[in-house]
Amino acid sequence: MPSYLVLQAARFGDLVQTKRLLLTLAVRGEVHLAVDEGLVPLARLLYPFARLHALAVHGAPSAVALDKNRAVLAHWRGMSFDGVYNCNYSPLTTALCRVFPIETVCGYRPELGRIARSPWARIGFTLSAKRVLTPLNLVDFWAYFAQDPVPPSTVNPTAKPGGRGLGVVLAGREARRSLPLPVLADLTQTAFGILHGPKVYLLGQRAEQPLARQLLRSLPVGMQARVEDLSGKTDWPGLVEALSGLDAVITPDTGSMHLAAHLGVPVLAFFLSSAWLHETGPYGEGHYVWQAARACAPCLESAPCPCATSCGQPFVGSAILRSLALVLGGKGRARAVTLPLGLQLWQTATDALGAKALLMAGEDAHARRRAEVRALLMAQVGLPQAEDALEAWSPEVQEWFFKDADWMLPPGRYC
Repeated sequence: MPSYLVLQAARFGDLVQTKRLLLTLAVRGEVHLAVDEGLVPLARLLYPFARLHALAVHGAPSAVALDKNRAVLAHWRGMSFDGVYNCNYSPLTTALCRVFPIETVCGYRPELGRIARSPWARIGFTLSAKRVLTPLNLVDFWAYFAQDPVPPSTVNPTAKPGGRGLGVVLAGREARRSLPLPVLADLTQTAFGILHGPKVYLLGQRAEQPLARQLLRSLPVGMQARVEDLSGKTDWPGLVEALSGLDAVITPDTGSMHLAAHLGVPVLAFFLSSAWLHETGPYGEGHYVWQAARACAPCLESAPCPCATSCGQPFVGSAILRSLALVLGGKGRARAVTLPLGLQLWQTATDALGAKALLMAGEDAHARRRAEVRALLMAQVGLPQAEDALEAWSPEVQEWFFKDADWMLPPGRYC
C-alpha cells in the first residue's frame, strides 16, 4: 500500500484546513501526519485514519525540542514514503525534508541552502501578491499539492442547525480581526432573539475570560441565565463537544470557525482587517460571512493599520443586525439584505475547483477579474468546466499571471 507523509506544522486553524489534502491521500494509501505536539490530541479527533508524528515546533527553541525532532527524523529515516507534502514555508519543516529523496517532496523543499517552491506553491505566492483578486481557499491550495483531490462537496457536511444552541467565539488571535465588544453583544442578543432564546456558549482561550465577563454583563439580565462561559475551560475534545450540534456559531476568522465548519455547524463569520473570506472562509455549503470590503482590504496582518481599523465601522449600527436576522430567518431572505458601504455578505458554496463564495448583498468591484483568475486556476488543474471562461482576459490579469512560466506547465504538474 502506498504511504504518504503530510507536514502541517502551523496552528489550529491550518490543521483543520488541511482536511481535503488528507482525505485525498487517505483514499490512495496510508496517511502519516506530522504536527506540533500540542495539536496531536486534536489531530487524533479530526483524522482518526492518520498515523501521527509529534514535532516540537511552537514555543522557544530548546535542547529538549531539538532532541524530540531528532528522534522523529531518526524514525523517518527507517521509513519509505511515496510522497511527502510539506504544507509550510518554514525553515524547520523544510530542513526536516532533507531526509527524503527530493523527488518525493511536494510543496516546499530544500534546495541549495534555500526553500524551493513547487510550481503550484509558486502560484499560491503569486496569488498572495494581489489578495483582493484571490479566489482560492487555503483548503484547496493545499489539496492541489496532490493531483485530482476528492470533490469539494465531500470535505465538510452541509451546514445544518443541530438544536443545541448558539456558540459565540469571543475573539481571534489578532485583535484587529475581532469585533468590538458592543458589536459582538448586539449580534449575540439579536441571534438569541431570532433563535427563540437558546442556550448560549461563550468560546475562547483563558486570555478571553475577562472579555467573556464583560460580554455577559452587557447582555440583558433575562438572557444572562441562558449563557455558559466555556472560555479557557475546554481541552480539544471539550471544544469539539461544545461546538457539535449547535444551531449557529458567531465568530471571527478563527480555528474554532474552521472546526465548526468541519462539524457541519452553521457559521456566521465576521471578517475584517487582514481576514479575507476568499482565502480562509469557512469551507462547505451554507455558511455566511460578513466581509469588510474597503479599498484597503485585505490588509497585511504584520503591518500597522494606518486607518485605525476603520474597516470595523460598517459593522456598527442596525443594518448588520437586520441582515443577521434575515439570514437566520432562512428561506432565501438573505438576498433582501441592505448593507452599508464597505460591507459585503457572502454565502459559501463549492464548485469543481473548491470553495466558492456567492455574493448576497453589497458591492464587489473585483468580481470579474476574480472570476478570470478562478477560470485560469481551473484550467491549470485540468478542469474542463473552465474552457468557456478563458476567451477574454483583462490586461491586469494577463500582465500579472502570464509572465510567470509556471502557467505554461502541463495541467497536473504541481510538484
